[in-house]
Amino acid sequence: MPFADVPAQEPVIVETDVAWDLTVEDLEWEADPHMDLPEGVETYTVNQNEAEGRRDFYIKFPEGYVEPEHTHPAAHASLLVDGTMTVHGHTLTPGDYFYGQQVPHGPMEYHCEDAEYGAIVFVSFVGGSPSHDYEEE
Repeated sequence: MPFADVPAQEPVIVETDVAWDLTVEDLEWEADPHMDLPEGVETYTVNQNEAEGRRDFYIKFPEGYVEPEHTHPAAHASLLVDGTMTVHGHTLTPGDYFYGQQVPHGPMEYHCEDAEYGAIVFVSFVGGSPSHDYEEE
């Protein structure tokens, strides 16, 4: 599938002194403040930079969670950390990458056999809000 045309953005680099190592097992999860998803989805914010229009965070989806087809005002890159993510008929496993622009994508389904959650995904949103917009049924 070809990528949609997206206008070029001027780079905005903001230097910080922040650098650290994260271990997913040690994250302090919170109810999702970013994406307007139903109860049960938790996140951990790694980096948020309004000047760059960027938000990086981990998402922990409940077992069997199905995310309906949706769009976002922002583009996002996702890396599956644990569990499985089925999107557009393809099952992704840890280490697999998914990219979504401001075009409809999904549904997505999350599972993990050996955990109390469905999947953990690292996501980086750029160029707008990560909130989900769903078609009215």
